[in-house]
Amino acid sequence: MLIKNMKLRNIRSYVQEDIAFPLGTILLSGDIGSGKSTVLYAIDFALFGVTKDLSGGSLLRHGAQEGSVELQFDIDGKDVIIQRRLKRGDSVTQSYGSLVMDGVKRELTATELKQKILELLQYP
Repeated sequence: MLIKNMKLRNIRSYVQEDIAFPLGTILLSGDIGSGKSTVLYAIDFALFGVTKDLSGGSLLRHGAQEGSVELQFDIDGKDVIIQRRLKRGDSVTQSYGSLVMDGVKRELTATELKQKILELLQYP
């Protein structure tokens, strides 16, 4: 799997950011609080959704009503884009998820999206 690009909107310290990942090894460096961990949490959220270890409330920017992560990557020659959105109500929940593979977009539930990603990654 080669991560190409990630778009963040209202995720922790990022209001709106488009991050391009160059080919090769990547080193995330910066001062404390600069957003290094947020990049990793956003990748985790895009791939696996909200979990007991990664809550929507810990991801959604303080005061924001909605947020999203879009992750574009290549796996086995297939171009894949995952988008997940968070929405604040009584609690912060995942409100939307989609998978675009080879130009075909499918809207999926959080569970369906996680299962499809695990299949793509050939995770046991």
